Amino acid sequence: MQNETQATELKKTIVFIIESCIDKGLYPFERVATLAKLFTNEKVLIFVKTPSNDGIQILMHETLSPMLFDHFDELSKQIKELQPDLIVRDGRNSESWQVENLRPYCKTIIHLDDFGDGGQACDCVLLALYQEVRDYLPSHYIGGSFVYAVPEAYQNFNDIPESKTPENPPHIVVAFEDGDEHNLTYRTLRHLTQLQIPLQITVMIDDSYRHAIEDLQMMVLSRRNTAILRDKNALLKLLPKADVIICNANYTPYKIASYGVPCITLAQTEAELLHAFPREQNGFIHLGLGRKMKQSQIQNAVMEFLLHEARSERAVKKQRQLNLVSNNETLHSMLLDFAYDRHNIAST
Repeated sequence: MQNETQATELKKTIVFIIESCIDKGLYPFERVATLAKLFTNEKVLIFVKTPSNDGIQILMHETLSPMLFDHFDELSKQIKELQPDLIVRDGRNSESWQVENLRPYCKTIIHLDDFGDGGQACDCVLLALYQEVRDYLPSHYIGGSFVYAVPEAYQNFNDIPESKTPENPPHIVVAFEDGDEHNLTYRTLRHLTQLQIPLQITVMIDDSYRHAIEDLQMMVLSRRNTAILRDKNALLKLLPKADVIICNANYTPYKIASYGVPCITLAQTEAELLHAFPREQNGFIHLGLGRKMKQSQIQNAVMEFLLHEARSERAVKKQRQLNLVSNNETLHSMLLDFAYDRHNIAST
C-alpha cells in the first residue's frame, strides 16, 4: 500500500503543445502521437492549434484526445490551472513571449525543431532538422538524428531484406511531402521522362500538395509504366518496392532511412537546404535547392544508383546503421529526465 501511495505522489504531468506549420507537414502530429503513447505512468495532455482536421485525426487514430485552442492567452490560463512538470512544444517556430507566458507555471519547457525566438527562451531545443553549422546556436540547442521519433508504422516492417532485388524495369519513386511549394514533383517528373531507358515511375501525392494535379496526369499518360499514387500511406506502401526515391530534405529522409532505400534529396526551401541529415554520410545524394536543379544533375544521380549496385548497397547500409528504431526509447528517457528533474540544464 505504501508503494502504491508513493507511485501516486510521484506521478508527473506532461503537456504537449502542437501548432501546425505547413512547411513541416503533419510530422509534428505524428511525433507527438508517437511520444505521448510512451508515457504510461504519467498524466499526458495535448493542446493543438491548427486550421485543419488532418493532424487531429492522426492523434485520435492513436486514441489520444487533443484539446484545441485558438489563442495563446487562452492556453496560458489552462497551463496555469494544470501546473505541469514538463511542456514539450512541436510544430511552428515559436516567439519568445509565448514561452515567457508559460514560464511561471512550468519548471521545464522543451521545444522540438524550433528556430524561432521562443527557442532562445525555452530550456532546451531538440533538433532533428539540425544544421551542419551550429556555431551561432546557444548550448541548449541539441541536434541529432535521435530527435526523430519513428512512427509505429515505420517500426514494424516485416522481414526487411538484406538486399533488394531490383524491379524490372527499375522503380523510381518521387515523394515530395509537406506542401511542395515550388512544385518539385512536376519538375522532377519532367526530367525523369527525358531519360531514354525503361523505368517504372510512381509519383506520390499527399493531401498537402499545393498544385493542380492535371499537368502531372497529362505527363503520366505520355509515358509507359508511370503512375500517380494519392494515398495518405503512399510512402509506407512504396518503400519496399522502390529502387530509388527522390524526395525533399525535411522529415521524409528519416522515414526512408527507417527502411533503407537509395535516396536523392532536393531542398524545397532555403531552410531545408541547411538540414544536415540527408547527406552522403547518412546514405543520401543531396542535390541542393530543388528549384535550381538542372536536368543533368537529377538524371546523373538516378543513373549513379541504377548502374552501380555497390553504390546503392552502401547507401542502404549507411541508413540502416543509424538504427533509428532505438530513437523513441532515447527520446522517452530524455523527456522523463526533464519531467522528473533529473537533468543538468540551467533555465534560460
